[in-house]
Amino acid sequence: MTRKLAAAVEVRDAMQAADPSLYALPIGYVNQAERQADHYGRDNLGASGNSYAVSAPLQQMVAWFREHPEG
Repeated sequence: MTRKLAAAVEVRDAMQAADPSLYALPIGYVNQAERQADHYGRDNLGASGNSYAVSAPLQQMVAWFREHPEG
Protein backbone atom coordinates (compact mmCIF):
# COMPACT_ATOMS: atom_id res chain seq x y z
CA MET A 1 0.00 0.00 0.00
CA THR A 2 2.86 2.38 0.70
CA ARG A 3 4.12 1.97 -2.86
CA LYS A 4 0.68 2.66 -4.29
CA LEU A 5 0.38 5.75 -2.17
CA ALA A 6 3.85 6.94 -3.20
CA ALA A 7 2.97 6.44 -6.86
CA ALA A 8 -0.31 8.32 -6.40
CA VAL A 9 1.56 11.22 -4.81
CA GLU A 10 3.77 11.40 -7.91
CA VAL A 11 0.68 11.39 -10.12
CA ARG A 12 -0.86 14.12 -7.96
CA ASP A 13 2.26 16.25 -8.33
CA ALA A 14 2.08 15.84 -12.10
CA MET A 15 -1.63 16.77 -12.13
CA GLN A 16 -0.93 19.86 -10.05
CA ALA A 17 1.82 20.90 -12.44
CA ALA A 18 -0.32 20.27 -15.52
CA ASP A 19 -3.70 21.81 -14.57
CA PRO A 20 -4.81 21.84 -10.93
CA SER A 21 -8.32 23.06 -11.76
CA LEU A 22 -8.95 20.27 -14.28
CA TYR A 23 -7.63 17.62 -11.93
CA ALA A 24 -9.07 19.01 -8.69
CA LEU A 25 -11.18 15.94 -7.95
CA PRO A 26 -8.47 13.27 -8.41
CA ILE A 27 -5.99 15.49 -6.57
CA GLY A 28 -8.49 15.56 -3.70
CA TYR A 29 -8.68 11.76 -3.72
CA VAL A 30 -4.91 11.49 -3.30
CA ASN A 31 -5.00 14.10 -0.54
CA GLN A 32 -7.71 12.07 1.20
CA ALA A 33 -5.64 8.89 0.91
CA GLU A 34 -2.65 10.66 2.44
CA ARG A 35 -4.78 11.97 5.32
CA GLN A 36 -6.05 8.45 5.96
CA ALA A 37 -2.51 7.06 5.87
CA ASP A 38 -1.41 9.67 8.39
CA HIS A 39 -4.44 8.97 10.56
CA TYR A 40 -3.92 5.21 10.70
CA GLY A 41 -0.14 5.38 10.68
CA ARG A 42 1.90 4.74 7.58
CA ASP A 43 3.63 1.82 9.30
CA ASN A 44 0.29 0.13 9.91
CA LEU A 45 -1.24 0.18 6.43
CA GLY A 46 -1.05 -3.59 6.08
CA ALA A 47 -4.08 -4.07 8.31
CA SER A 48 -7.18 -4.69 6.21
CA GLY A 49 -9.28 -1.77 7.47
CA ASN A 50 -6.38 0.62 7.27
CA SER A 51 -5.44 -0.57 3.82
CA TYR A 52 -9.01 -0.12 2.59
CA ALA A 53 -9.24 3.39 4.04
CA VAL A 54 -6.23 4.39 1.95
CA SER A 55 -6.94 2.35 -1.17
CA ALA A 56 -10.58 3.44 -1.58
CA PRO A 57 -9.74 7.07 -2.50
CA LEU A 58 -6.95 5.84 -4.80
CA GLN A 59 -9.45 3.58 -6.56
CA GLN A 60 -11.74 6.59 -6.97
CA MET A 61 -8.87 8.49 -8.58
CA VAL A 62 -8.31 5.65 -11.06
CA ALA A 63 -12.04 5.51 -11.79
CA TRP A 64 -12.03 9.25 -12.48
CA PHE A 65 -9.39 8.75 -15.16
CA ARG A 66 -11.45 5.94 -16.72
CA GLU A 67 -14.43 8.30 -16.92
CA HIS A 68 -12.30 11.20 -18.21
CA PRO A 69 -9.86 9.69 -20.70
CA GLU A 70 -9.04 13.17 -22.00
CA GLY A 71 -7.48 13.98 -18.61
